[in-house]
Amino acid sequence: MEYSSIMLAFGCALHTLGAGIVCYLLKLYLEFSSERRGGKKKEPEYVREINRRLSFNKVETERDLF
Repeated sequence: MEYSSIMLAFGCALHTLGAGIVCYLLKLYLEFSSERRGGKKKEPEYVREINRRLSFNKVETERDLF
């Protein structure tokens, strides 16, 4: 029995998609486990800047800054 080229391409795409999902879930698990062990996640610079401005101006939301 012969398989069509569309079915073969679809089968390869499913395997690739499955491998990508497994890698992504593994990355999320490793980040979560390091956070649980006490590793502090580094915030991006813009988040630190927004938090600094919020606390400096004593506002409750980011929208109040603008």
